[in-house]
Amino acid sequence: MTFNSIFTKMKVSNNIKKVLKAALLLTLPLAGIGEGLLTSCSENIDESDLYTFTGEMMTDYFQNRPETFSSFMEILGKVHPSKRSASTMKELLSARGNYTCFAPTNEAIQLYLDSLCEIGQLESNKLAQISDSVAEALVFNSIIQNGDNPAYASTDFEEGALGTTNMNDRFVTISYSNDAIGNTLIYVNTNSMVINSSEEKEIENGYVHTVDKVLSPSNASVADLVETSENTRFFGELLEMTGWDKKLQTYKDQEWEDYWTENGDLPGTSVNPRSKGWNPYYPEHRYVGYTIFVEPDSVFNANGITDLGSLKTWVKANANYDDDTNMGHVTSWGDDYEDDYNWLNQFVAYHLLPERLTYNHLVCFANEYGCESSALKSRSASAFYVNVWEYWETMGVQRRSLKVTGIRGAKMINRVSIYNKNTYKEALGQMTDLGITISPTNGMTDNAALNGYYYPIDQILIWNKDVPNKVLNERMRYDVGAMIPELMTNNIRQYGHEDRSKNYILTTDYSDNIVNMSKNTYFIYLSNTSYSGSAGSWMNYKIDEFNIIGSVDFTMKLPPVPYTGTYEIRYGINSNDNRGMAQVYIGTNKDNLPAIGIPLDLRSSSGVAASATGWVDETSLSEDDINESDKAMRNLGFMKGPKYMQFASGKTGRDVSSNCVRKIIYTGQLEAGKTYWIRFKSVLSGESWEFFYDYLEIVPKSVYAGEEAEDKW
Repeated sequence: MTFNSIFTKMKVSNNIKKVLKAALLLTLPLAGIGEGLLTSCSENIDESDLYTFTGEMMTDYFQNRPETFSSFMEILGKVHPSKRSASTMKELLSARGNYTCFAPTNEAIQLYLDSLCEIGQLESNKLAQISDSVAEALVFNSIIQNGDNPAYASTDFEEGALGTTNMNDRFVTISYSNDAIGNTLIYVNTNSMVINSSEEKEIENGYVHTVDKVLSPSNASVADLVETSENTRFFGELLEMTGWDKKLQTYKDQEWEDYWTENGDLPGTSVNPRSKGWNPYYPEHRYVGYTIFVEPDSVFNANGITDLGSLKTWVKANANYDDDTNMGHVTSWGDDYEDDYNWLNQFVAYHLLPERLTYNHLVCFANEYGCESSALKSRSASAFYVNVWEYWETMGVQRRSLKVTGIRGAKMINRVSIYNKNTYKEALGQMTDLGITISPTNGMTDNAALNGYYYPIDQILIWNKDVPNKVLNERMRYDVGAMIPELMTNNIRQYGHEDRSKNYILTTDYSDNIVNMSKNTYFIYLSNTSYSGSAGSWMNYKIDEFNIIGSVDFTMKLPPVPYTGTYEIRYGINSNDNRGMAQVYIGTNKDNLPAIGIPLDLRSSSGVAASATGWVDETSLSEDDINESDKAMRNLGFMKGPKYMQFASGKTGRDVSSNCVRKIIYTGQLEAGKTYWIRFKSVLSGESWEFFYDYLEIVPKSVYAGEEAEDKW
């Protein structure tokens, strides 16, 4: 049987299982909406007789194969799901649920114990003498609790990280290779190979993937991994010389862990988010993470760079550091490399992002024009009709940005794209700068650290004139989730977590980019994710949204602009009469921002009524009439929703509804390098209004008032 036919057979089996599980769920009583608010991983074993399983459970599977799994079974009996649980992992895996287990063989476990003895982490390599900490790490790294979602079959794998973290809160990464005769090999966390993949076992409560090595993700920082990887030694030296390696060591906020362990429930309030059916969770963790884009030594060598002197010569010839983003500071070409304005410090800083991004999530996407259902399920950009992209702010005091574009399966940094305005496909024949390609892995060298990832790139990344003048001199559309680094690092943002029904509530101390939130402001993230249609039915950018209720008053950091000039800031709206109304403030002093314009009214019957926005159905209009209609809307301070957003109905953001519009909330000068803040303060009485917050557009005048009219996408 071929590899593909095996996968096809397994996928059919998995689909049947999903149908049976769905039928079973229809017969079960609904749990109370307040239950399990803090705990994402279940530690209670359900021993009720609501359903009788007739096949093997995961524990049975291991028990019945002692020649392969007796060591793993022994360790499972020693480990508890949490400090509060009296049961063992052996008992947990004998109960109903959805578990993905990368189970090491007896030989793999012995090899692992031998290696720990060699480096002095264990005094004995005997299984019976394994320490509790080693046993727990081994088990937790091997198992993913998939909750209400199906466990991962091999057919669900894609290159990069799986969407749900393991019980040790670490991502599990998948990569592929081929053996000498062309058979496809599956690797987990770079070093562990799935053996007997043709005999992958689906059992009653999940999938078992047998591996030849224990999953043991690195506990090193992401900077340490770069410094020790054989092919990235030069960039590792640059991290050390600039002091950035020391700044990239943080892993988690322990004060947050301690506080929410004791204060996990929603505070008492007259406005209960649960009453709306959202049942938001407080994030259990506040991890800190980083992403590094790294030129391998071979890329530096290909550009004639072999030492610090040759790098300095190359940077002098190519950098554009003394532009608006440096805010009047003159770049130092001396050897104080830890100085924020030193040439080398700026070079390294532009490679660093202040969030942990798996390769799959360098670009998040959901309802872009022409997307296919297969793209939503596989998260593969190759299935999309148009490009998808994300803007990320790099580290350093200069507040610079880079753009990651997903195009036909590849992910590229600072790609300059030229689009056909009618189809929004790339005019490939006109491309002169194709961008820098990001590799998902570093071959057989682990690129997943305790606090982030590093990704090899195929060209030298630098802030030059083309970045602000070509790459970022465009309409920059930001999903609000992308403006909050903690959402990605903590696996909260859409398509970060696999529990698509799970919503989160953020407090003002969770994100550094959200400040001055009033006590009774409830900042709730809604996944709103549907895989049932080709694009989903939500009139939102990337489908997710924030709904903020209570006495709404909060301030949020805005993304940086690439150069000083005149810009529009537009606010994406999906209106209904439950929405609220707030005064907008924008400025540089987050504690004293000036009011901008009249209050923003998100209600369908008033602020976003067709009579207020000028929205008309353009189905029967000529192109000239459509353009005149757009001008009339702009005169009222509105624009139709983007054509780029497509919904299950087949309609786009331009024609799905008069409720889907963009409001121009600010027009004026913004300075590169400065930090701007935006505040929203409710002007309506009562606390039951839903203040909708989805996306912003920051658009330079060269786009909205250029020689050519701005496109409708």
